[in-house]
Amino acid sequence: MTLIEAIRRVFWKSGLPRFLDLLRRTAFRPILYLCTVKTGIIRVTLMKIAYNICMRPSEILCIARIIKARCPCRLLVFGLGNDSLFWSLLNRCGETVFLEDHPVWFSRVTSLNQSINAFLIEYNTILIEWHELLAHPEYLRMDFPEDIGKNSWDVILVDGPVGWKNTAPGRMKSIFAAGNLRTSSADVFVHDCNRKMEQVYSDRYLGRDNLVRQVGKLRHYRFSDRPCHTIQSDSSENLELMIKSCSGIPVTAV
Repeated sequence: MTLIEAIRRVFWKSGLPRFLDLLRRTAFRPILYLCTVKTGIIRVTLMKIAYNICMRPSEILCIARIIKARCPCRLLVFGLGNDSLFWSLLNRCGETVFLEDHPVWFSRVTSLNQSINAFLIEYNTILIEWHELLAHPEYLRMDFPEDIGKNSWDVILVDGPVGWKNTAPGRMKSIFAAGNLRTSSADVFVHDCNRKMEQVYSDRYLGRDNLVRQVGKLRHYRFSDRPCHTIQSDSSENLELMIKSCSGIPVTAV
């Protein structure tokens, strides 16, 4: 057992996570509701701290403003987290669905927030294969619950699955799916675009021309009623060109 694993085990056995979950269901809940009414930077920062949300306040605001502007809409989120209830409440009267692959995390989050609509799915990929899979999109297709796959979505947030270690599933399939499940005038967000895989797959399957801004680690792709401009060739030469040039995309950093 590594030192990090030992610390993590002691932390969970201490009972502190359960105590924090209790606070998030009770004392902290007004902060979350206030953020759905007025999503200002101070309130969002307090919510981030109280709910231990990984995203930066500026990233949360970027997504929240689009959801509020389009509400009620059809919102699809890859990944469950402490921010899930916020996204669901923000899209009040709309349809919000979450997709999660980790059974333990799925049970924990859904038990704490029984009102959210979530599905447990599988990816069957590992991050280390991302470069090879880029040239074989036929292996990126997923089987979704019927209500997910047969419909198109107005806003899509890709914040899962885990993609920070080589043995993790990576977000190859979720980014590919976002490109196929979106409406013709959708807003698509991809988090953790400081990582090369997220950058390359987002440009490949969401289209470099559709990138409108980058806020921190978050990229925002916006579509209109026109064909999505993606690179069609799967040649190794073009793939290498994409990988080398992806970090130099001119975006608006906030």
